[in-house]
Amino acid sequence: MNEVKTLFSQQSIGEVIVLLFTVALAVQAVWKLVEFFLGKYRQQTGKTIDKIQWEKNLMNSMEEINSKIDALSEQNEQTHRHQEQTESTVALLQERIQENTRSYLIDAHHKFCYQFKQIDDLNLESLERRYLYYKTSGGDTFIDHLMEEIRELPRVDFYGDKRREG
Repeated sequence: MNEVKTLFSQQSIGEVIVLLFTVALAVQAVWKLVEFFLGKYRQQTGKTIDKIQWEKNLMNSMEEINSKIDALSEQNEQTHRHQEQTESTVALLQERIQENTRSYLIDAHHKFCYQFKQIDDLNLESLERRYLYYKTSGGDTFIDHLMEEIRELPRVDFYGDKRREG
């Protein structure tokens, strides 16, 4: 307390006011400097928190995308397996149809060539159509010879009367 008395006794009131005003300005400047650095610290900490949150969101999004990719990959594999099964079934059906058509043409040949020894235009047209499908699907040449024999048969109309010789 003696220092304050000495200060006031040696200084004039104007000087004391200027001194107090200067001290107040210095305290205010220090306060603003502390607030500035605290603001910078908070801002940097906030950026770090925002960056961490952004990284978490990014990782969550990537995990979600990866799970969706895995699901799509599994669905693609199932579709591929189903497609292979379907292709296998279609190939088997084509083989059966081809064999069925071959047997039909052989039976028709025997019926018309050996049993009836003649053919009408309607049956010949039907056989020609089946023969075309058979050959288009890769049929063998054995049937070619049978079809030639069928084409050489005498033609009759639908009611069984001879029209012309093959």
